[in-house]
Amino acid sequence: MQSTITDKCSLSFPSIYEHILTFGQSITAEHREGDKCLSYVSISMEELSFYDYYEGNDLTARFRESCLEERGTVEVIADRTLPVAGRKSDIRTAQSPEGIFYYFGLVPVSDEYGYIITADCTVASREFYEPLFEQIWQSLQYFDEPARTPAKGAATDITSPEYRVNTDNAENDGENIPAEGGEYWLIGPHTFTLNAESRAYISEGGGELYVRIEGQAPDYMDPQESDIINSYSGKRVYLEFYFRGIYQSGIPTGKFHFEQERNNTTLTYVWKGGFQYSQELTADVVLENGWLFIIGHFNKYPVKVAASLRIDNLSWEHYRFLSPEELRTADPGIVHRLSLTDPDPGILEALIHPLTRLQVLSIDFRDNKQAAGFKEVPRTIRRLTELKDLSLTGVIALDRLPDWLGDLKKLETIRLADSRVESIPPAIWQLPVLKKLYLGNNQLQSVHPTLAESLETLVLENNRLISVPEQVARLRYLNIENNPLQHLPAGVENIPQLNLELAKKMSLLDYSYKGADGRGTIPYDDSRFYARYDPALLQLLEDGIRAAGLDRFRDGLARYTRRSIALETTVEDTYTEKGNHRFGGLPDLPPGLSYPSFIDAYAQERGLQFIAQINCAAIAPLQDYLPRTGMLYFFVRDLQDQEEMGPEVLYYDGDISQLQSAKDLDIEPAFIYDDQGIYRPFRVKAGKYPDIPVMYNTRMRYPALADMEDMYEETEKLKNGFKASSVNPMHSMNSHVFKQHDTPEMEAANAKKGKPEEWMVLLRVGSDNNPGFQFWDAGEIYFVIHKSDLEKKDFSNVYCGLESS
Repeated sequence: MQSTITDKCSLSFPSIYEHILTFGQSITAEHREGDKCLSYVSISMEELSFYDYYEGNDLTARFRESCLEERGTVEVIADRTLPVAGRKSDIRTAQSPEGIFYYFGLVPVSDEYGYIITADCTVASREFYEPLFEQIWQSLQYFDEPARTPAKGAATDITSPEYRVNTDNAENDGENIPAEGGEYWLIGPHTFTLNAESRAYISEGGGELYVRIEGQAPDYMDPQESDIINSYSGKRVYLEFYFRGIYQSGIPTGKFHFEQERNNTTLTYVWKGGFQYSQELTADVVLENGWLFIIGHFNKYPVKVAASLRIDNLSWEHYRFLSPEELRTADPGIVHRLSLTDPDPGILEALIHPLTRLQVLSIDFRDNKQAAGFKEVPRTIRRLTELKDLSLTGVIALDRLPDWLGDLKKLETIRLADSRVESIPPAIWQLPVLKKLYLGNNQLQSVHPTLAESLETLVLENNRLISVPEQVARLRYLNIENNPLQHLPAGVENIPQLNLELAKKMSLLDYSYKGADGRGTIPYDDSRFYARYDPALLQLLEDGIRAAGLDRFRDGLARYTRRSIALETTVEDTYTEKGNHRFGGLPDLPPGLSYPSFIDAYAQERGLQFIAQINCAAIAPLQDYLPRTGMLYFFVRDLQDQEEMGPEVLYYDGDISQLQSAKDLDIEPAFIYDDQGIYRPFRVKAGKYPDIPVMYNTRMRYPALADMEDMYEETEKLKNGFKASSVNPMHSMNSHVFKQHDTPEMEAANAKKGKPEEWMVLLRVGSDNNPGFQFWDAGEIYFVIHKSDLEKKDFSNVYCGLESS
């Protein structure tokens, strides 16, 4: 686990979260694979008055309402509570139509403030990440009051009594098994018909037992009148659970309690469908002798369920065993996956010895007292010749890995985190099928010069490395952040997914920009991009500075303020004119050019999403860094994928009268790959204005303006003065962009090389109700170009990003 601390709180993150950033009272973390973000977690302290803008009789109701707007359109999965920092946290989970799973949480810590968590992953990976979200959230400690002892249910030691599944004195004790195998599902006075066969299976992904029961409401129930079932599921209902820690002699066994569909461990979870949203299950759920029993209430209605499960064919080889208790009744031959949390190091040799079929083994310490006894890798692991995945995390007392790990020739993935290990034996680096090696957060001082040919992913962040060997240059993914690096071999800059601080890329690598055409860069006049070189804008800026009382920041503002173009949508465009500024709709394409398209994963031709067209001649009097004539066209492939937006910027420098009118294009909304189809076309007016920096994280980005970050009213007065003198910059060119972590220019340099100051924001597009732009949560997209490419009028290597709150 990795601890992250602000002056108000601390959190712990599993080692797979490789990008952890702190800003004020906000902490964000990402689990990335190359350039792709697999999971994102954000935790921050917020004023509870924020929720006053939402409807609801109490804070919980208003918080839940806010979740429906936090990430766009979502469908609620469940609401429950969870003990966090000795208090009760409300949790809401949801999913989007695009297949994203969201985890929202709020825990008030005073009458005025609370902590919130927002986390996401794909729905398909939910079963892996949701327990991690809970683990992170429950690690929260805040410092305004003395730390509390974690509440029962918050514990994560699966061998401790409070975490272990209760298999004793289960309410049914076999006596409630219906005679002659009869099943039932009763809700109040209504008898629901159970489907012929309830489904139970072991997940090959997370290794949990999934149980799903489906039923049909009686014919006489009217969905329009019922407060039990909804009106859009055809009277069909279901309950689905996952269970962990339930193995007992091949029979799923355990008792779990849900309070308003909440269980305060990560051992179980429930989903429901077909019921009214307001109905919440409070019940004991029992697995016993091949049966699922539910005894409790749906709000005011008593619920009793007895469903027979087919367990004879369960594939226990996929099951993830969690404790010594489960292993005691298991045939060692079926134990292929074992995850132990805070085990007694003294029993590991005997525990693992018979498990010769193990393919996945995880030993994770979260309790430092337990971890202190884990000083060497159990020798019996040497016998595990089928092992494919080995994870040793939180191993704070471990100072070496044994050479014999190199004898486990089937190892594909190894994770080592939080250890004192300074070097990895050569035989491990050369394992024949090793693909992924996660070695972040250790004490490594060197990397062996010869790597396995099969190795694709290598994570080395937070170690003590001063260099890495030449062979890393052939990897697909390399993370070497937070190391005291002094030298890097040639070719590292060409790794497809390289995680390294931008400053080190520029100082240790040939990170110079080679030009969109690969022929290098040409000189350009950098002064053209700044307001201080435009007499009219400089005067406007200085007048605004004096009026806002910001004279002491004059030099800093003059240095960073840009010579920007404001763009504002005005009236709907009916395509009566060709070559005018336009946002949304369809473009007036150059003669002979087909509408830009690509071939999707299903081998179908799909159209790009048109964003805007800009007439360069019309804005030539406002600036002198863009082409003086011609048309610029802006397209993207997919606005829903921040990692692969697929930008395309076209430039046409010809006769405007020869353009193909948008009204003559035969393009249907369904042809456009992006879910939005075709936006509404709007005409645009333009004006120039001085654009001051975004006053966020100024101490890092603009030190001379650091104090302005706390001067909101003065800054807004300065900015609003510029708006009044020109066009409202709903959209803009050569402007600053609000970003939480870096800048568009840094992003572009990180992705395409060069220095941030060599890049400029060619176009910023904000969310705008006129054309219908809504980029995630009222976000913005931005197209960024290298200034040399702009000088060449070469728009073939433009970077595109998206920032959303």
